[in-house]
Amino acid sequence: MNTANGAVGTQLIESYLESRQMRYFRGHHDDEFFFLVNAYHGRLHVHMQPLGSAVHISITAERYYPADHRAGVATLIQQWNDADSHAAATVFASSDPRLVGVIAERRYRADDGEFGPLVDQTVQSAIDLFGRLRAAVASPSDGTHLLDAG
Repeated sequence: MNTANGAVGTQLIESYLESRQMRYFRGHHDDEFFFLVNAYHGRLHVHMQPLGSAVHISITAERYYPADHRAGVATLIQQWNDADSHAAATVFASSDPRLVGVIAERRYRADDGEFGPLVDQTVQSAIDLFGRLRAAVASPSDGTHLLDAG
């Protein structure tokens, strides 16, 4: 990674977190940042990492979904991706074959405009996505419960 470009991404991330007065954590590598967002449907895990002159933003829920709901989750994700430009979502396998996860991602590049509003839009988009997923998968009528990712 180009150190100068990586430093720019790190500065963008740190400035964003400070301006939003976010409590954050550093990852195992110095260039990884992690913070939590409390949403009405549970916590979201937000990761930001500088990649050259870009910043990769990824958001996951604190819970995974039952694997037997994978088709429904995948359908909702496809509809989401077709309709929303703030984050691209993907279903992924878990180490527990009974579960699947979802990740919402976006990459920031300098020509995308201001970094802060882009991150805010991405987080807000993910809050909506994971709220829809929770409502679709954990309907009270079928007794399905979401399972902790940890």
